[in-house]
This record gives sequence, structure tokens and C-alpha cells, in this order.
Amino acid sequence: MVERATYGITAVRYAGAQIVEAMMGLIDSSQKRWDLRPAPTRLTEVVDRLVEGDTVISLFPDDEGRLQPGPEVKVDVLPEGTETLALDPEAPGRTLRDLPRF
Repeated sequence: MVERATYGITAVRYAGAQIVEAMMGLIDSSQKRWDLRPAPTRLTEVVDRLVEGDTVISLFPDDEGRLQPGPEVKVDVLPEGTETLALDPEAPGRTLRDLPRF
């Protein structure tokens, strides 16, 4: 059985109302440190990771500046057919719009 990778998103970049990039890094299997630190990643690459079956989670900064795991990220398709990202499930105060921008 192939172990699926877990990635974390710490920030997003928008062009207008559309997400175009995410700061995404590879998280180690213990989910306590980075195997590959976050770097700007095009939306299509994030979607590719999700389609391949990898897990992508949101990571929100807490009051001390540490990153706390949030909901998993999923692919969402807008009414006009454009792929974007959303959280699964979205909770109050925990949407992709609440992540820092870069």
C-alpha cells in the first residue's frame, strides 16, 4: 500500500476573488514538523495533489504564532466550472479567507 502524503497550507494568494496560489509545504508523518517548508504553489498543483489522493490541511496561526491544524482542504467547483479550494467542513472563523495572504 502506498502511503499518501500530507501537505499543509499556511497562506493563500488571490487574483480578484479567485485563489491563484497557496503557501503549501509537505508535513512529516507525525504532523509535527515540515519535511518540505511551505513555498508558493499554483492552484493547479494543489488541485493535482488532491486529485492524486494526497491530504491537504489548513494551518491557522494561533495567538502565540504557532500553526494549528484546521479542516482538510478540498476541491470546489464554482458555478461557471472553475476549480477552486474550500475547507471540508467550513467552521465559523475557519475559512480559506481567514488564512494570511501573501
